[in-house]
Amino acid sequence: MRGSISDTKPSSCQCCDRRRSAGQRTPTAVGSAGHTRAPQPRSFQSPDTKTHQLHTKKRTDEKSGDAVGPHAGPVPSPHQHMCIMPDEMARPLIRGRGEGGCFGRLEASSSQPDGPVVGILGTGDFSRSLARRLVASGYQVVVGSRNPKRSAALFPEEAEVTSQVEAANQADLVFVAVFPEHHSTLVDLKPALAGKTLVDVSNGLSINRDGPSNAEQLAELFPESSVVKGFNTISAWTLQVGPRDGSRQILLCSNNSLAKSSVMQLCRRMGFIPVDMGLLSSSLELENLPLRLFPSWRGPVICTLSLFAFFYVYNFLRDVLQPFVTARKSLFYKMPIEVVNATLPAVALVTLSLVYLPGLCGALLQLWWGTKYNRFPCWLDRWLTSRKQLGLCSFFCAALHTIYSLCLPLRKSARFNLLIESKRVKEEDVWVEAEVWRMELYLSVGIMALGLLSLLAVTSLPSVANTINWREFSFIQSTLGYCALFAATLHTLLYGWDRAFDLARYRFFLPPTFALALVLPIAVLLGRLALLAPCVARRLGQIRRGWEKSRHIRFALPEDGCRNGLDDTSYVHGLVDSCQ
Repeated sequence: MRGSISDTKPSSCQCCDRRRSAGQRTPTAVGSAGHTRAPQPRSFQSPDTKTHQLHTKKRTDEKSGDAVGPHAGPVPSPHQHMCIMPDEMARPLIRGRGEGGCFGRLEASSSQPDGPVVGILGTGDFSRSLARRLVASGYQVVVGSRNPKRSAALFPEEAEVTSQVEAANQADLVFVAVFPEHHSTLVDLKPALAGKTLVDVSNGLSINRDGPSNAEQLAELFPESSVVKGFNTISAWTLQVGPRDGSRQILLCSNNSLAKSSVMQLCRRMGFIPVDMGLLSSSLELENLPLRLFPSWRGPVICTLSLFAFFYVYNFLRDVLQPFVTARKSLFYKMPIEVVNATLPAVALVTLSLVYLPGLCGALLQLWWGTKYNRFPCWLDRWLTSRKQLGLCSFFCAALHTIYSLCLPLRKSARFNLLIESKRVKEEDVWVEAEVWRMELYLSVGIMALGLLSLLAVTSLPSVANTINWREFSFIQSTLGYCALFAATLHTLLYGWDRAFDLARYRFFLPPTFALALVLPIAVLLGRLALLAPCVARRLGQIRRGWEKSRHIRFALPEDGCRNGLDDTSYVHGLVDSCQ
């Protein structure tokens, strides 16, 4: 038997003895673990029970001589104070379910008897997490199951577990939490669900490009109900722990604005942020959204892997295959560490250049067109939206390059080569001033470049980007971003030093890897320097503030000392001249 209040009180408690002698059940007495709890009315007490308690109280008050009235009650005796309802703040948030405490449950806030009753059809993981969150938000929850007796122990005690027909009759708003292939089994509930709001939380097994969506099929099965698509983009874990540890946004769409508004109000009360996605025709996109695997990362990852494969093969040909072909010298042991370590910085530098190259292309197109109102080509538009992912891929390669470089002295081959070199080099030839300075500067600039890349990566996170304004964000991502690109380029130049002019470095007539990797970043830096020229910068600033070459608008920018960090559009002096 599940424990009740009377089970935890002393046997000498007079209040509980009087209730047991009167044949009245204690307030929270529950049936055995294997039985279904009886459905509770919305008023929580029937009139007969209230009348019986009132007569019992009157008889008790007459015996004790206490005053009787609508607001007066008997003064509790020293034994009776143990039956007083405990303070709400003294109750734990999570308690064990039953005697064994196998199932923890959330302590719900007091539900509103006049509020809507929320029904859930289905008893899966998502249904259980949803019931816990709704109960904790103060809603009356009724769960419809094909086997209520078996499913009752899985849900919070405040939730009523009953049959699907009973749940559909009691609920004002119903969550359909069953697999879409089982929606047809709910057709018998059509009369009970008529005129009610149905929330479809289902997702497909694969991306559906042709339609119809699960929500649209559910709307065809229940034409008299209002179907709202939502809650399919969050997990059961997010519902269970609350919106603090997961995504706070819930995407919703429906053809009925009133039904959608009621679900939005429910979302806000649960602590989430509803996002209106329009009509139910958008449900196909919502159902495909959780099935896509990093859709915005596909292009940047493919680009990074392609660059890595190219530079790895290039380094393998120069550093491993060429000595083996020309001198029969086996250097294949370099493939796991040295070749990878020589490939990663080249990939990081080129990828970082690809972050800022599309911005230069866009600026050149605007200068060529003489307006900002022409749409960019599709390839450039996709490139611009992938800059964040490209930057993170560049940071990832740079971080791996740092770790690989720190591990180079730990290899056996490095120790053997160090011993061999120590025997060959004479004492007076050990110190080379130029090499010492090159290495010192090379490492110092590399550390600064990695620090700036780390700052760019951190500020690209949504949790950090939301704490800074647009001017601060653009300063970090643009100004400091170009500083990071310059530092990384200088780091590579210091590594190369004068090696680019050594013919022995051109193995198989191929230039050194660093020389090949420097082409794109130097071009980007020179392009950025050209845009900073006063005449070019002034014309580009006019275009981005609305000037158009074909309309001949007289336009003047404010002086630098008059700017307060915000664009002031009051400096447009004239009107259209040539159109008059």
